Amino acid sequence: MAEKVVVTGGSGRAGEYIIAEFAAHGYEVYNLDSVPPRSDSPSNAAHWWDVDVANFGEVVNALTGADAVVHMAAIPAPNKDPEHKLFRINMLANWNVLEAAEIHSIERICMASSVNAVGAGWGQQVYRPEYYPVDELHPTRVEDAYSQSKWLGEEMCEAFVRRRKGKVQIASMRFHHLWDPEIARWHLEYGDKITVGGRMAGGFWSWAGRHDAARACRLSIEKEFGGHEAFFINSKDTRLELPTMDAIQQIHPGVEIRQPLPGFSSPLSIIKAEKLLGWVPVESWRDGTVKGPEPNNAEPAPYKAQWTR
Repeated sequence: MAEKVVVTGGSGRAGEYIIAEFAAHGYEVYNLDSVPPRSDSPSNAAHWWDVDVANFGEVVNALTGADAVVHMAAIPAPNKDPEHKLFRINMLANWNVLEAAEIHSIERICMASSVNAVGAGWGQQVYRPEYYPVDELHPTRVEDAYSQSKWLGEEMCEAFVRRRKGKVQIASMRFHHLWDPEIARWHLEYGDKITVGGRMAGGFWSWAGRHDAARACRLSIEKEFGGHEAFFINSKDTRLELPTMDAIQQIHPGVEIRQPLPGFSSPLSIIKAEKLLGWVPVESWRDGTVKGPEPNNAEPAPYKAQWTR
């Protein structure tokens, strides 16, 4: 059972949910981020270290004594930075964390991947999937640098499992549009819930609540599955007010349907996460169940010069 958990990128709006989740379950949490947490952030439940994840020496030093690591620090979107910069930083950060974890014999690792690992959303065209619901066995069609960094990040995890002869467990979490309560409320009141084409189809009309995603990260550290596994982490429902099968028939008529998709069911399968992690999403923008992390009003945790066991 892991006791000390490192979260890279823990000052981010998704990272603070993950820190709050681990802290609420009794873990000692460390936040590795070049940006300090906000004064009112749940990330203050963690010890903050000013670390550049693209700097290998800093990552090796910061992971000393850790029992598990959740790697969230990355350029989080494909449309903010030049592709060469995005690819370099995201891939280097992945390798630094995986290599440092091997040096310190850290056996439980959770990596931030993305639905874009299948390459459906940011290429030159929106591809028709081979079947619905799309699962983790669906072949990738990545083109852009962001999607490449996610897909190749998963391949990197496979390589580290091989070189460590299976003595490590790595989860690649294919997160999708991580929504907090503010985003969910905005979508309920003003969001586009009828457009099915373009980038909406590339994202399979899906999303995930940040609290659900944080719980999935914790379960990936606690549960035993061995080796490397990728998991789609998204809500049970879509972001549409149109039934899922109607959306599919509009955009991808005739595509193979391998399992029923009643009502507003997400066409991204979460069966694997349920079976291996015991994870079932509970948040929905439709009924206001999307919630934030528990607030933390304590003073920020003190900086520690070195790890202790």
